[in-house]
Amino acid sequence: MLYKRGGEMNREKTHFQGVKESLRFLNFESGFHKIGFICLLCIVFLASVGAFSGGYLSEVTRKNTLKTTGLQYERFGRLQTEFKFKISAQKYDSVNKTLRIGGDFNKFYEMENIWPQPDSMYSKGNDLYLVYNDSEAMQNFTIWLRVTPVKPGSVKSFLQLNGEPEIRFRQFIYP
Repeated sequence: MLYKRGGEMNREKTHFQGVKESLRFLNFESGFHKIGFICLLCIVFLASVGAFSGGYLSEVTRKNTLKTTGLQYERFGRLQTEFKFKISAQKYDSVNKTLRIGGDFNKFYEMENIWPQPDSMYSKGNDLYLVYNDSEAMQNFTIWLRVTPVKPGSVKSFLQLNGEPEIRFRQFIYP
């Protein structure tokens, strides 16, 4: 009989038909859940600090060796997501400023906006040249570029202002 007095079930004599579970596979599944949870926490943490775009790990400022030209950009970007470059020259002596952008820049990015607009612009090989004719020398000078990545991968680029030392920079574009 399966029932004792008071309607309680006798568990020792009860046997259910079903799947025979393997302790080895149950332990494997449990371990996999723990590892998956830890991986998920790591991904959320990395995203919150900017490992994938926009954040502490992503925002970078570089200067040339003379410390006269600076570049602010994001180290990580996403495909088809617009972001900006800020190029600045401090107290520059030359009236005419020619900014050269080269490397993989033109292969990986589509230019959306340049502010202020250059007086002239041309390309030579894989390099893009922006020319500014400014009557006020010795002022701080800033150029904003808004670009959209068109290819995923690692991008190695450089920029140079009036033949000064180059600023080399690297970015990674996620698909």
